[in-house]
Amino acid sequence: MRKSVIMVRGVLLLLILAGSVAGEGLFDKVKKGNQAMAGGDYRKALEYYHDAETDLPESPELEYNMAGALHYDGGYEEAVDKYQRALNSIDINTEAQAHYNLGNTLFRMQDYQKAIQSYQKSLEINPDDMDAKFNLELARRRLKEQMEQQEEDPQQKQEQQENQQQQEQQQQQQEEQEKEDQEQEQDQNQQQQQDQEHDQQDQQQEPQPQPQDEDEMSKENAERILNALRDDEKEIQKKLKRRQVAGDYAGKDW
Repeated sequence: MRKSVIMVRGVLLLLILAGSVAGEGLFDKVKKGNQAMAGGDYRKALEYYHDAETDLPESPELEYNMAGALHYDGGYEEAVDKYQRALNSIDINTEAQAHYNLGNTLFRMQDYQKAIQSYQKSLEINPDDMDAKFNLELARRRLKEQMEQQEEDPQQKQEQQENQQQQEQQQQQQEEQEKEDQEQEQDQNQQQQQDQEHDQQDQQQEPQPQPQDEDEMSKENAERILNALRDDEKEIQKKLKRRQVAGDYAGKDW
């Protein structure tokens, strides 16, 4: 299986300027910049390219080299600008390479639609570029996946919102239930307290048995005493009657 070829292609040496004195100084700066690029020191390479730019301003080839350094250093947006400037080169191969590398930078930025356009323009100049063909198909697949994901996102977002609303409703119901239980418990405690207070009041109002006075007789005792007195009175009356009968008999003069 072929691997991705999402990397910028080599820098330019500007050999067309090597014949002049100024060209020799420019060539030396560009060469040092290219060496720094090969060593992975992309910021140092940028310094050499910027220094060379004072000798040859607005050079598409220098723009191309600086774009490569910016790409590897993570400055994708600035690299895109530099590659677009490099497209003004009169060299058809430089233009094709600039389109290809521009596509790679746009791919890294996940701007697959524009990356596809850059690969297509590169293939218009060089139809046999297999790396450009592979990256073109890879960018198309990534664009399709991106679009499918974007189509799914609204549904996922709606589901997330519904789940969030459901959780909020459940939380609200739980809080209301807890509040209701708390109020009910408070009512029960208050009712128990009131019942206890009422019981205490009832106990205080209920008549308590009074101790019986020692001089006060019960009804039964009084009746018993009265009956005894009646019996004694009857007995006394009987004795009196017997005495009267006996007295009358003894005192009668026959």
